[in-house]
Parts: sequence; structure tokens; C-alpha cells
Amino acid sequence: MTVPYDLYVRYLATCGSDDVKEVNKHLEKTGLRPITQAELDPHWELFGNILPQRVIESIGRKSYTPEFLKHMKVLEVEELWRADPKFKDKNAQSAVKQVYEVFQDAQLRITLNALLIKRLKIEEISRLVITKFSIHLTEKHIDLYERFFWNSRRMTRGDWREYLKRCGDKEKKIYFTAMTEPPEVLKTELDLPSLANVGDSLQWLFTKSFLKARALMDIGTPEADRSAVMWSDQVVKLADKYEKYRSGDQNDFGKTLQLEFDFIDEKFDTPDDETYNEVAKKAAPKES
Repeated sequence: MTVPYDLYVRYLATCGSDDVKEVNKHLEKTGLRPITQAELDPHWELFGNILPQRVIESIGRKSYTPEFLKHMKVLEVEELWRADPKFKDKNAQSAVKQVYEVFQDAQLRITLNALLIKRLKIEEISRLVITKFSIHLTEKHIDLYERFFWNSRRMTRGDWREYLKRCGDKEKKIYFTAMTEPPEVLKTELDLPSLANVGDSLQWLFTKSFLKARALMDIGTPEADRSAVMWSDQVVKLADKYEKYRSGDQNDFGKTLQLEFDFIDEKFDTPDDETYNEVAKKAAPKES
């Protein structure tokens, strides 16, 4: 089974860890769930297939040659190695340190994981988590986190089925929501800002307008009847808009609204005095 943090496991293997107990100590320290030996072995098999023997030996000795980072790039773990003090890359160290901060807040981590499962745009994810958690997670940080610690693109349905068995009930529910529900439903579940439900709003306005029209009709006075006619007209219009939205014809719904706003904003020409007087003269009754 593949786990979402498969590349991080590979990185730990390139640090010389070939025993799953040793790897799981690092995973536990980071806040990730343990893996099995069967999930670790394929990484060492990969090393044997693509790395020169001298590089594999340097991993065992923890003695790194200048070409070491080139081979780590091939294995897709170069960024984590650049953050290692041995290579003195301060920019990489700063970025990776910020990514590790995610594991200090369980709610932040689950929220970020769920948004990545939903595959929202990274810039939107950054905006959402910064707004709620007041943490400095840029698009670069989220990209690093996704690749090394929560890469759902590496997961098959079978992988997810097995992985979810290792999760607690609350976490499992949120991830399942991310896999099966629209983005706005997931945002609501995570207490994040979401768009208003247009269908529910239209339905509410329709019901209120209908009740208002019916109440005015029951009064029976001429003024109430005139108001009832106006509210009845709103009921008909809202019913038409709601049916269009409910049927999924949202494009037509949007165009209709835009046309109505264009009509409202349109300037109507008024006749000048000369034209007005001429029309009024022609319309006036002739003297007998």
C-alpha cells in the first residue's frame, strides 16, 4: 500500500533507514502514522535499480559526495536533503522548517489534508488556512507539504481504503467528505468561508413572497389588492428563477440576471421641450 507521505518515507530511506522500526520512530516524531516493512522495501528496491553502487554505499556510510544531490533529485527528495545542515542551504532550511510547523496543530493538518484531497488550487488553500489559522503558509510551503507529506495523487482507491482504516473517526469522516462532496460542503464541514447556497436563498425568498401575497389578498382592500398583485408578480418571477437554477441551467440563470441588471442600468432618453410641445399639441382635442 502507498501512503500519502510516500516521498518522506523515501527520504528517510535515503538517510540510511532500512529497518521499519527506525523509520516509524521518525514518523511518530513527525506526527505521521507508522508503516509496514512491506511499504518500506520498495524504496530500497528502487535504489538498487537506479542508483550507482557507490551512492548506495555512501548512504550506508552517511558520507555524501558532491554528486549526491543530483541523485536525490532523481529520487524526488532533493528539497529535503538541501534543508539538511550538511548542505547549508538556508532558504531550503527555512521553507522545510515552516512546513514541519503544520504538524504542531492537528486541526490545521487535517484541514490542509482535506483541501489537498479535494484538489483545490494551491493559492486558494493558502488563503483559507492563513485566514483561519493565522499561520504563514505560502504556496511554496503548501507545494512542499503536498509532495512530501500528503500527495493524494500517488494514492489509488485501494490505497485510500486501507489508509483510512488507520485514521480516527473524526479524521476519517472529514477525508471521506473531501472525496465525495462538493468543495463548498467540505469548507462548511471545516468551518471555512464558503459561498452562499443560491438555491436555498431563492427558495426562502419565494416562500416569503408567497406568504406576503396571500396575506395581502386576505385583507381585501383596494390598496392591499394592488400590493398583492405586486407580490404575486415577484412569486412568479422567483419561481421561474428557482426552477432554472434547480434544473442545473445556471449559465442561463446568470445570463438572465445580467440582462435584467443591464436593463435597469440602461439610460432612457427623454424628449426635449420642443418635441414634447409638438406631441402635446397634436394630442390636444381640437376646438369645434
